Amino acid sequence: MIRPRNLFITVAIAVAVVIFSCATDYTREMRPVTSSLRMDRPDLAIEEFRENFTDSTGRNRLLYLMELGNLMRLSGDFASAQNLLLQADRLSDQQRGIELGQEIEAFLSSDLALDFRGADYEKVFINYCLAVSYASENNMEDALVECRRVNDKLRVLNQNYEDNKNRYSDDAFIRYFMGILYEKAGDLNNALIAYRNSASVYDSSYAEDYGIPAPQRVKSDILRLSSTMGMQSIYQDYSASWPEVTWENDGPDQDHGEIVVILELGLIPARIEKSYTFILDDRVYRVSLPAIALKRRESWTVTISSGTTQANGFLAEDLTGIARKNLEDHAGRDIARAVARLAVKAGVTEAGEQLVEELTEENSGISRVTGLVLSIFGAVTERADLRAWLTLPSQIFVARLRLPEGEHPVRVEVNGRIIFSDESMSVDPGEISLLFLREG
Repeated sequence: MIRPRNLFITVAIAVAVVIFSCATDYTREMRPVTSSLRMDRPDLAIEEFRENFTDSTGRNRLLYLMELGNLMRLSGDFASAQNLLLQADRLSDQQRGIELGQEIEAFLSSDLALDFRGADYEKVFINYCLAVSYASENNMEDALVECRRVNDKLRVLNQNYEDNKNRYSDDAFIRYFMGILYEKAGDLNNALIAYRNSASVYDSSYAEDYGIPAPQRVKSDILRLSSTMGMQSIYQDYSASWPEVTWENDGPDQDHGEIVVILELGLIPARIEKSYTFILDDRVYRVSLPAIALKRRESWTVTISSGTTQANGFLAEDLTGIARKNLEDHAGRDIARAVARLAVKAGVTEAGEQLVEELTEENSGISRVTGLVLSIFGAVTERADLRAWLTLPSQIFVARLRLPEGEHPVRVEVNGRIIFSDESMSVDPGEISLLFLREG
């Protein structure tokens, strides 16, 4: 119990902790940026970002490159986006091992002292953003290079988690997106492989962890390509498993082309800090952990239409769910580090108190005050690491519309509201036209 003579110090502890808790963090600094994106103003978001984040050389450099590169992509400045995201990809590959100096600093303060390295899904989405940027310029060669980079990264993830598997060790949507790019480039063999890999991931980890089994359209594309390519054994195996799936009126052929919409919806939620502060023997202790607030998945209805021809979009990726499960997978490690850091700070407090006691008069009380002050310092420097790639979408939908050769009016709607309209889109037979959109 805290003695009356130390009551004013206890009040000082509480005030210091509250004030430090309100200090600027990454989530708060990014709010003007994400607000501008929600207003569909990526140009303004770039201005806000550059105003709030002027130093790109520190421990947040990877995050800086990812955020600004993605903002440039969303603004249509693909050359700048590619430059920044390629730097991010190289830096991410170079981050290996543990820097002892940073680890020591982190145990004396918080994990904010560590270089930002990004979650696994964030590393993979660097290459997705690059692929979209190249494909938007119809540079399919470089877009496919990024597909292969994704393939390599996913392979490494699977190898890393053979013994202690994270839930995110593969990405069903990006596998499917790879298939679309391969098909657009005319590489049907690799397109079929990508579609099959996508369906496998959907029906295993995505169905179990995120509630997203393989969409009907993914199954349709597998049946369509395997039949078109004359791979009868593959076709028969899948058609026996999916007797309800029809595919004959899907995809491009000699008389039809296809418009494929990749629609990024909303923004991935920011992390929040959950802190636990307690006072014991005239000392203050604090543990802080990152979390993502639990909310129901947003419901979106996506359609693409041309005249009376219409197709519904399907949910292909739930990045919010992936981010939340990623934090859950790392919760044990985060708790262990927080407890270890608490022990280190308690040890520093004890050592400081003993040193002062040896240097001062016995029973002067100075050593106890010193211990209390050191514990306050340890508490106010305890912060959860809230850094995350916040310009990524919350969800990604895909919609595919097959149309005959010629010029067609096309529009895309989200929850009944038109977000894209073109009165005369050109459709070429046997070709896929990609349309990248963002909303919310």
